[in-house]
Amino acid sequence: MEVRIITCKSVGVYGHALTRGNKYIVNKEDEEKYRIIGNHGKAVWISKANFIEGNIEVPILEAWKFDDDINEFDLVEITLTFSDRSKRWCLVTTPQRLVNHFDKEMEPPGFNLRHLIITKTMNYEDIEKTLIFLDSNDELVEASKPLNS
Repeated sequence: MEVRIITCKSVGVYGHALTRGNKYIVNKEDEEKYRIIGNHGKAVWISKANFIEGNIEVPILEAWKFDDDINEFDLVEITLTFSDRSKRWCLVTTPQRLVNHFDKEMEPPGFNLRHLIITKTMNYEDIEKTLIFLDSNDELVEASKPLNS
């Protein structure tokens, strides 16, 4: 019997059983789910939407840094570095800083930024927790832009 490998692309609600980028052996499957042995050592049924077929390398967030002084700007740029050495960037702010940003004269009076992440505070730990959560759920690439060096 051939061993089928799948790669986790999104943890979803299975943080206790999955790690993004980990490979798992398919023990059984139905139309919508795979049965695998999770990180916790137990067999679980998990939606196929959380996986990619095969032994695929998934870029994982390895590091990030502030590119702006967090005390100088309402919208602060950060650089993200992934395990495949790719780099991306996005903006980080808080709800209050966003309000401050709109209190200024600006044209046009609004914007659409898909690469804006809003966190409770600008504390390094809060931002890092948010980035790790987004990465584990395969949302960080969508929430950032490629960094053209």
